[in-house]
Amino acid sequence: MKKLTLMFLLTAVGCWDFDSLTNGQILSDAGVPLDFTVCPKVPNSLQEDCLNPDADVNNNCLPGCADPTCATHSNCLTSKASYRGTGTARATMTSCTGETVIHQNLATQSCTAACGVSNCNSGTCTGAITLFDQAACAGTGVKVNFPPAQACTAATVPVSAAPSARLDKLTAGGCTPKQATVSIPPVWSGNNYLCENKGQGGLFADLVKSNDCLVFDGDAECPAQTFVNKQTFYTTTTGMVTCACSCAVAAGGCAIAAGQVRVSDSMTCLTAAPAKNMNVTMDTQCLAIQDAALLPFTPKAVNFTATATCTATGVVSATPNPAGQLTLCCK
Repeated sequence: MKKLTLMFLLTAVGCWDFDSLTNGQILSDAGVPLDFTVCPKVPNSLQEDCLNPDADVNNNCLPGCADPTCATHSNCLTSKASYRGTGTARATMTSCTGETVIHQNLATQSCTAACGVSNCNSGTCTGAITLFDQAACAGTGVKVNFPPAQACTAATVPVSAAPSARLDKLTAGGCTPKQATVSIPPVWSGNNYLCENKGQGGLFADLVKSNDCLVFDGDAECPAQTFVNKQTFYTTTTGMVTCACSCAVAAGGCAIAAGQVRVSDSMTCLTAAPAKNMNVTMDTQCLAIQDAALLPFTPKAVNFTATATCTATGVVSATPNPAGQLTLCCK
């Protein structure tokens, strides 16, 4: 009676394909659970279609990039999104189509030229000269200050048969930078030239025949096989080299040379005959006012042209950052 009832139920619901429901496996309600990770297909030696995420050409139940045989295919790179293609970096220009200039190291730069003396304001010499109507710096004295006196300045001294003069010790100053900071373009230590086959993809075994490296935008992860050697390059920079500039008075910056301080018997400081002149090249000492023939004359003006000598220095206070990173993964 029970058998008849079971047959009736099966007839009522239709024919059941137990092989289809169980995928060929025998179901059991007792014992060790079955391992459903076992692929029911019969594997073959075909290369997986790495471009199709649903393909399972070699019947190992691992489609597309999940298949181990796709580990050496460009479509399955970890950094696939930034993959450009293949290329080779060379030290010399090759004029290939689409050649890219790339760099590795920013050069250490000097600010000496950028912060040169031309960036310094003119140095100044300050002081005074006193003209006396008697020898040995005695009698009536007329003082001329520097500055504001510059070039030819009138100085009326009583007529004397033995006038004298004394130049105060000059003080140097005024050497300040026109620009405290100066920017200069960055310089790379060297150039490289990248020739690319953009968009080239496929198995590593094929890619390695035509070019040396895989090329990526940005900082990419190199594959674990074949193209394992990582090289980093850059195409440009952001920012400039900033130089902090300073100026100073050179040692002996106000040392008096011939003609810088000159006493003249001409109200306009003429130098041609019959005008008489005397170069004052010593300071703090009393000097007799005499012309080239050692004849005394009454001074009427002082010519002052001394300026301090400046020196300049500069140090790098800010550096640019490399930008436009490229990663090459090479053999």
